[in-house]
Amino acid sequence: MFPFLLIGQAKVFKHGKAKTLYVSIPSKVAQDSAFTIKEGDIVEVKFDKDLGAVVIRPKSHEHLKKT
Repeated sequence: MFPFLLIGQAKVFKHGKAKTLYVSIPSKVAQDSAFTIKEGDIVEVKFDKDLGAVVIRPKSHEHLKKT
């Protein structure tokens, strides 16, 4: 399906009474040179119903520019 370089298990958790869910990215994935998302980056999160998968990708810098 997708040509993955690294696959790791992540834990989904919530903090306190918040309804927000957090995903922990495993170190071996986050440190891979092909993994370009870094701390503080803005990402887009989508749930693909057909794949039954969460897709996380960086937002384009164009989307962050104020007009």
